Amino acid sequence: MAYDENLLERSRTQWQFGDWASLAALQRDTLQHHPDRAKLALLCAAGHQALGNAAEARQHTRLAIDWGCSKKLVSQVLISGVYNTLGCAAAINGQENRAIRHFQAAMQTGAAGSDVRLLTQARVGHQLTQLGLVNSASFSAAVLGALPSLAPLQLPPLSKGFEEIGETLAKQKVDLDAQLKKQADELIRMRKFIDASLKKEVANATKQIEAAVGLQSYFATGELPNINIERHSWPISPDFALYLIQLLETYDYDVIIEFGSGISTVIVAKTLAKMAGRRQPKPPVVMVSFDHLEPYYQQTLAQLNQAGLADSVQLELAPLQPYTAPNGNTYPYYTCQAALAALAAKHPPKGQRVLVLVDGPPASTGKHARYPAAPAVLAAFAGAQIDFLLDDYIRDDEKEISALWQAEFSGSQIKHTTAEIKLEKDACLIRTGTL
Repeated sequence: MAYDENLLERSRTQWQFGDWASLAALQRDTLQHHPDRAKLALLCAAGHQALGNAAEARQHTRLAIDWGCSKKLVSQVLISGVYNTLGCAAAINGQENRAIRHFQAAMQTGAAGSDVRLLTQARVGHQLTQLGLVNSASFSAAVLGALPSLAPLQLPPLSKGFEEIGETLAKQKVDLDAQLKKQADELIRMRKFIDASLKKEVANATKQIEAAVGLQSYFATGELPNINIERHSWPISPDFALYLIQLLETYDYDVIIEFGSGISTVIVAKTLAKMAGRRQPKPPVVMVSFDHLEPYYQQTLAQLNQAGLADSVQLELAPLQPYTAPNGNTYPYYTCQAALAALAAKHPPKGQRVLVLVDGPPASTGKHARYPAAPAVLAAFAGAQIDFLLDDYIRDDEKEISALWQAEFSGSQIKHTTAEIKLEKDACLIRTGTL
């Protein structure tokens, strides 16, 4: 389409002189097909800004950015406009030196690299003419020497024009604050909507994947899946379960201790059953799992019976009771000390490789609820190589527990390494003993 090739240069000259009315008169229909539309929209915004048209200034500023104008240039031109307004206010108030400084700052900000002195002379002359003011000797000849035709400046102490500019600036600030608050509220609403939509879609996708896996498992093995098809209900995440299987396959554990039974108990038992043939002639892996609530104990027992693995797991109902840890603090924890001591007596710790799954008790039972796992196991299996796998490491409580364990291991001269595993709920593996 045909366009005015000289429009940008003419508009730039109008901006230099401060011809705001001409800039504000630029129409969007004229701009949108021009190759320099971004810069022209910005100059138009500067015109509206100087005239106090806040809504139009914001609209054309957004157009300039949408059409590719850099945020740096937008900032320079708009800040230049603020300096220009301050210069006009100072001139009206009779503060000649301050006015000149503001006009100079306006040109230095918006026309970097140009002859600021000449541009300032042009801007001062045009702005004073627009304000209905005339020149006086107090406006430095060095700055205004190129404007000999101006008559002496007569400035009232406080004019109506200054009051109007002050009112305009105040109105612009109120309008801008209201617009920013509206935009912030809209962004918050949009974020909440997107978060809710994503959670809904992810939950549905997870449910469908679990259902598909459950169908495949049933037709392959004849066993019902241990999931609730109405919702994503795995007590442990599938990625944690897979990582757990990888640990069992990679390291030849002799003893597995689990705090907090559930689907993880069944997964470990099934994995050990598949690995049993490869472990011979060594004795089978011993697994003990503790749960403090009767309903969950019975649920895990039923799942193990369904899988035909009830005899391969020592499932213990261990109600919570006060446990005084070596650090002097008391925690509600599983009644597990006697069972751990009996297990250690049958399987002397020296040379044993032990995996400890820490997935209970719930955080609702108290701060650092899972902390006692390490001191309780170490008391029974001192001298063994022990791997502590801490689930739900996405929570601050678990991170603090891990830090406490590591500090105590270091203080007791127990060699250890720590690895954070990035999963849905994250996990932490701390390996102790001979590494």
